[in-house]
Amino acid sequence: MERFIRLAIALTFLFVTHHAFAAPMPKLSTPDSNESLVIQAQGLQLGNNGLQLQLGVSDGMILSVLSQNGYSDIRITKKKLTKATAEACKNGTRFKVELSFEGRIRKATRIGDCRPVINVGIARKILRDKGFRKIQLSPDGVGFIAAACRKDRRFRIRLDQFGGVAGKKVLGRCGGTLTQYDIAAILKSQGYSRIQAQRARQGNFAVEACRGDNRLDILVGNDGVVIRERRTGRCDPPIHPATIPAVLARYGFSRIDVIDRKLPRYVAHACRGNQRLEIAMNRFGEIADEKSIGRCDPPLSAAALEDRLRGIGYDTVRIVRDDPSGFVAEVCEEGERFHLQLTRYGETLSEKRVGECNSRRVRKILKQLEQQGIRNGTLYVDGCRKRKRVRIELDRYGSVVKRSVIGRCR
Repeated sequence: MERFIRLAIALTFLFVTHHAFAAPMPKLSTPDSNESLVIQAQGLQLGNNGLQLQLGVSDGMILSVLSQNGYSDIRITKKKLTKATAEACKNGTRFKVELSFEGRIRKATRIGDCRPVINVGIARKILRDKGFRKIQLSPDGVGFIAAACRKDRRFRIRLDQFGGVAGKKVLGRCGGTLTQYDIAAILKSQGYSRIQAQRARQGNFAVEACRGDNRLDILVGNDGVVIRERRTGRCDPPIHPATIPAVLARYGFSRIDVIDRKLPRYVAHACRGNQRLEIAMNRFGEIADEKSIGRCDPPLSAAALEDRLRGIGYDTVRIVRDDPSGFVAEVCEEGERFHLQLTRYGETLSEKRVGECNSRRVRKILKQLEQQGIRNGTLYVDGCRKRKRVRIELDRYGSVVKRSVIGRCR
């Protein structure tokens, strides 16, 4: 059979019965890069209604890429193997952002305005409007942390970047004297870090802290004034963002996605047991905050991974390697063969096209359809040749039975 330019192949099966057949049609592989197979049959509904579980682009990559490009308030809306879509804010504008598998931003479309980000003055006013007084306020990541009093009780309050209360904890009673939390907030505002304060004699506070690379012992009065300080050694330097996964692994976390590599705090998503957590770290690798954001899936078996890959529409799934480090699989999608490297939890680490998949023979396709109840099928090939639309009728062995011109091609 001659090859046609821009050939579109359609298999039309004519039924002797008028009853609709509801079983899903098997997916056919593309035999040539310039050809496509389209199945049309009476009573058959085409399409894949299987499990819509996407493996290609991880949440960590999406959040990290957008954060590094200046986006915040990120919400992932769609994930596929080769692309993902999210909504996020940048400079007061909300965008719909499309990302490729490699982590490149393909397109950003404005879809509205974002809530304004607050500053220190607005944060203080928000707390005052909520009835707080004696407010000690300092920046914390993209938001603020405060120690403040209300109705004779002292609270530690965390505000997000838009002024919402992200967390609140009772620290004790408010009186005329400061607490260790107040002392820490005061010293932090003066450039100290890694502060550990405790009550000493006469209402004063004994504090261990760092300033620059100097470790200090500090005596602070009950009014928050530094009485004296003494150098006792050197402090470890700040960690490099590239070491965040290693630091968290030492804390016992796994499946670590670094979301924000920019100071004043680092943010990562990771698993501890079956719990998924968002972890905030300071520049020295100390965990400043953590909160639960979901559950972590258990590791997959090779059989479960194969079922999952088939469920999202891959053909001819073959697990090439199965070891403690993860999986390697070969799959077919629309006639193309891909080499996938995956973690034990089904997350795709890499994808590489390695060639074309072998198409099934016509007789095998027809035999499988006959087993599903289709009888007396006739096979046609429609294509264009010299601006003419040509239809060729084939028998079950692929031999040409009849040719006819049925119209013109554009």
